[in-house]
Formats: sequence, C-alpha cells, structure tokens
Amino acid sequence: AAAVVLGFLLVGLSLLQKGNRESILRVRARDAANVVAQDIIDSISALGSASVQDKSWACEEANGVFEEPSLCRERIFTGSTTRKMADTTGVKVPYRATVVVTAATDGSQEVNEETEFMANGGGNGLSVGHRLSKHVDVTVNWEFKKSLQSINVSAVIR
Repeated sequence: AAAVVLGFLLVGLSLLQKGNRESILRVRARDAANVVAQDIIDSISALGSASVQDKSWACEEANGVFEEPSLCRERIFTGSTTRKMADTTGVKVPYRATVVVTAATDGSQEVNEETEFMANGGGNGLSVGHRLSKHVDVTVNWEFKKSLQSINVSAVIR
C-alpha cells in the first residue's frame, strides 16, 4: 500500500515539474516578445516623429521572401532556470511583428506655455508650429504549443 501511495506521489510530482517547465517557457517567450516590441519602438523613436511616415510594416512572407526581415526574429529557449553556455538544445520561437504608425490626434501633441505665449503674439511675435506626435502600435505574434500568442505594445513618440 505504501509503494502505491509513493508511486502516485512521484507521478504527481513529475507532472507538476512538467507543467512548471512549460510555464517557464511561456513566460520567457512573452518576455522576449516584449523585448522585440520595445526594440522596434526604440528604433522608430530614435528616428524622430518628423521622419517616420504614417504606414504599416509587417513580417510577412511572400514567395519565400520576408517583406520586412527586421521585424522577423527568432530566439531559442532551453526551459532551464539556469543559463548554461553549453546547453544549446531548446525551443526555437519565431516572432513576427506588425507595426502601425499613425498621427496622434488624441490631444497628445506637445504644447508648453512658451509655445502658446509665442503663438499668441507674445514675446518676439514669431509664430511657432507644434511638433506632431506619432502613435506607434507594435503587435508581436508567436506560436506556443500549437496556439498563436500575441502581445500589443503602444507608444507615442515625439
């Protein structure tokens, strides 16, 4: 009887360990997707809102060629909680990003008191235009356990 109870406990512990490994892989994949999205937003932000056009980019494959290869990334996860340099086996996760840049029309344009003062004829009377902000939406998709996962990260760049 004790051997049967011990056997059930060992089976339960092994299933728990397997579920724990899958959870770690899922969290690592989501974290990597956040890093991919933030890298893309940082790259667009570095260009400045004036030099970024309102349009969409995507990691889409047509005739075996990716339209925007910089939006297609792959990462390998081992599932281990320790990082071993020699451990190269693991799960390869391809990430596909879609980027949509639009003019920010929701009142998020930057206006400060000095700009308003000068635009109203105060100071030296020069008229000052506002810098238009851009709204950036980045959606990153990846597959995990035969299901499509995605995150959406938004930012306003100036």
